[in-house]
Amino acid sequence: MVEKIQSSVIGAAGEHLVLSELLKRNFVAGLAPFNTKDYDIVVLNKDGTNSFPIQVKTTSNNKRGWVMQEKHETPIKDLYYCFVYMTPELDNTEIYIVDSKTVASVIKIAHKIWLKVPGRNGQKHNPTKMRFFSRNVTANYFKNFDDYKEYLNEKEINFLNNYQEGWLDKFKDNWDSIKIK
Repeated sequence: MVEKIQSSVIGAAGEHLVLSELLKRNFVAGLAPFNTKDYDIVVLNKDGTNSFPIQVKTTSNNKRGWVMQEKHETPIKDLYYCFVYMTPELDNTEIYIVDSKTVASVIKIAHKIWLKVPGRNGQKHNPTKMRFFSRNVTANYFKNFDDYKEYLNEKEINFLNNYQEGWLDKFKDNWDSIKIK
């Protein structure tokens, strides 16, 4: 059994892993100053005239997805997220590169659906600032999806059908999506 590593250490490891990948790909990049609001890494073009931020979210204990906040429902211009998953044994990592607009949309709609359907024992979910960016939105919210379709409209059902297991795969190691102007 591997000793549990502090979440702050896992977070720092994810940031350094993403920074290393950017540098290997010939980006000019560096860690943002500690506690910079909304991002962890700054990437510059070769002549230093344009930049964009990256926020890194790392987990090693939850293969289902990453914890987010209500503030992430608002896209930030030119921001990319790098979602890092490290296996608990730390012998394998996955990195998903997703634009801020996609992240904001997914977590906002998923949270609205979560609020709409009953929780355990049929109770109403209470509003919270916590959000979840998931590999499989449907599986995270429903044991048996068919039991909850009656609470959802067609658009919400289509959303859940489009964000099941595998939807995030197109973003895995999607370094080419990062383009600096």
